[in-house]
Amino acid sequence: MRHAARRGSGDELGQVGVLIIGYALLTLLTVTVVMAASSVYIGQKKLLSAADGAAVAAADTFSLGEPSAGAGPATVLDPDAVRAAARSYLTDTRAHERLPGLAVEEETGTADGRTAHVVLTARVHPPVVNFLVPEGITVTAVSEARARLLQ
Repeated sequence: MRHAARRGSGDELGQVGVLIIGYALLTLLTVTVVMAASSVYIGQKKLLSAADGAAVAAADTFSLGEPSAGAGPATVLDPDAVRAAARSYLTDTRAHERLPGLAVEEETGTADGRTAHVVLTARVHPPVVNFLVPEGITVTAVSEARARLLQ
């Protein structure tokens, strides 16, 4: 009688095992979500780094324009030259190998003739949950660089 009283009633036997399995599944789910989010974040940072480099390379394609009042010659960027320089930079650095689905978007160019505006997109394939999003997750990075002459 004493021994049975210490062990508890028969209805509660095995409840700890179910609780442990539930917590283990919850932990695995949390780790999976954190891994996927981290993968997307790291992919976006890689893409942003490539966009920054492409924007700086594109800003270096300037030509000299008409001098402004008292300021000397100004830099002028051509939208087609900006796109070409961005593509050339990505090819030279082999960014396509590191970033699957890398593309230079149509918005890449210059709005004011002095600032190179580069928009890149790529696909990130998160680990473990890749079967949920087989095409991957599209990430976008925008970077700008300005060409400026100093005396």
